[in-house]
Amino acid sequence: MRLLRQASDLEELACGDGEGRPPLDRALQAYQRSHKALGRTDRLVLGTALYSFARNREVLRAALPAAVPGDGGLLLLGLLDALAADPGDVPHLPEGVAPWLAARDRVAALRVGWLRTLEAAPQTPLGDASPALRAAVEGLFSVPSWWLDRGPWETVGAAVGELARLRRPQQLQLRAQAHRLTQREALEELRREKISVKATLRSPWGIRIDGRHNVLALEVVRRGDLEVQDEGSQLVACACDPKPGERVLDLCAGGGGKTLALAAALQGRGQVVAHDADPRRLEDAKRRARRAGLGNVRIVADRGELDRLGAFDQVLVDAPCSSTGTLRRNPDVAWRWSPTALDRLVALQATILDDAAGRVAPGGTLVYATCSLLEPENGAQTRAFLTRHGDFAPAPLGDRTAHAAFADLPSDADGGLRLRADLPRYGGDGFYLARLRRVR
Repeated sequence: MRLLRQASDLEELACGDGEGRPPLDRALQAYQRSHKALGRTDRLVLGTALYSFARNREVLRAALPAAVPGDGGLLLLGLLDALAADPGDVPHLPEGVAPWLAARDRVAALRVGWLRTLEAAPQTPLGDASPALRAAVEGLFSVPSWWLDRGPWETVGAAVGELARLRRPQQLQLRAQAHRLTQREALEELRREKISVKATLRSPWGIRIDGRHNVLALEVVRRGDLEVQDEGSQLVACACDPKPGERVLDLCAGGGGKTLALAAALQGRGQVVAHDADPRRLEDAKRRARRAGLGNVRIVADRGELDRLGAFDQVLVDAPCSSTGTLRRNPDVAWRWSPTALDRLVALQATILDDAAGRVAPGGTLVYATCSLLEPENGAQTRAFLTRHGDFAPAPLGDRTAHAAFADLPSDADGGLRLRADLPRYGGDGFYLARLRRVR
């Protein structure tokens, strides 16, 4: 109990709402760095308690309406909820723990009630959802009910299906660098290390890891032949499907994960230019490209230099977004945005897309991507872009890609599609993709 009480700042952070708060994973890492005396078990307990509370905070807070964030009690209840601990199985209960254990009965009752409410109305259109239905979604999945108004779902059942999938553990995923080894060769090398692995079923480069492994210590990762990357991010590069000899711009490159995937797919012919509004983020992209031996990556931090490079065959806009599709890894993302903050973010995305449009050569392609669940960032953003830019038209994903990643996923009328978290044969985050061609 003392361990959790000492982490009062983390508990208060997990209870908070709104912008300006550090992501939970970074706050936890900073806390652990500043408390070097924490042993491995303490770190595991703290991380389990914190993330369990963040994933279930609405039901836990509803069960303890008088709880004061900062005394460790909510983290303790999160830990007990994660472990499903029975009081009889916990020897030498610390003083003051019994009330938190008793609160688990209220947690269970709330969950049962909300589940019954949702099970009774799966076909209800979200526009007709009652306050009770909205409260049940918010309580069971710890997401704000306004998501139902700005999400992609038509019915209560559709929303519940995807949000439920985002509560399940996600397997670690890697990407084979296509210029160095194939997916099959990567599987074989990892199996020689006695690691249980499977091929991703949509990405032609992806590997799924079973269980916990320190993959960063593996030689095949250290030498740059494999990169840690979610399958959804890999499929963004698949949507671009660059051809040898093309010039590709990754306009919001960040740390360079998609830059590397694009450069590897070019097999050394052509060039990928990586740019980001924050030049500091490009340092990691530069280091990773050097490690992978990708000589066809050009890092361009200066805006003027980018302007002088002219138009590109393809431009990728992996836009800054709400990251709501990463909910299972980042449960706090649900509470870091308000509708007003989302509107400002959508405006920024539109500005970036307008800039990108002028960098696409006639006949070239613009690929827009987010890891968001929310419609204003996705289909609505694409439709607004096409309205503003009459020289662009939808370019369905199936018209160019040679692999089967999107074979069963037809693009909509605006050239976009959603990689739903509950999509069959898919293990990645929630993503949105759109391909648009400059026709003149």
